[in-house]
Amino acid sequence: MLNFRLAYCNITSTFNTMQQSKPQKPKSREWLRPLWLLTTVGWSVALSLIIPTAIGYWVDQPAQLNRQPLFTLVGFGVGTLVAFFTLYRLLHQFYNEQKEKNKEEVKKQQ
Repeated sequence: MLNFRLAYCNITSTFNTMQQSKPQKPKSREWLRPLWLLTTVGWSVALSLIIPTAIGYWVDQPAQLNRQPLFTLVGFGVGTLVAFFTLYRLLHQFYNEQKEKNKEEVKKQQ
């Protein structure tokens, strides 16, 4: 009976040591934020380029103004400007959020 108790104590102490050495899991939704940012950036840039270019292409058709490729290029230029502005705004917002998060983590560590 004594050997059984010693074996049980050894197993439980080993189990407790294993539990203590496990790294903490990150928050379940923490990894979604960068993924969501990349998805948002991709779609916003794609749509910012496609929509004005398509409108310019439609205006360039013979039934409209028949000025090929003038308005297609103008639409592409406008889309490029909108895409860069949107990209800058999204990345700046993400940078500020990460900066605030790092400040909070430093305060918690101190």
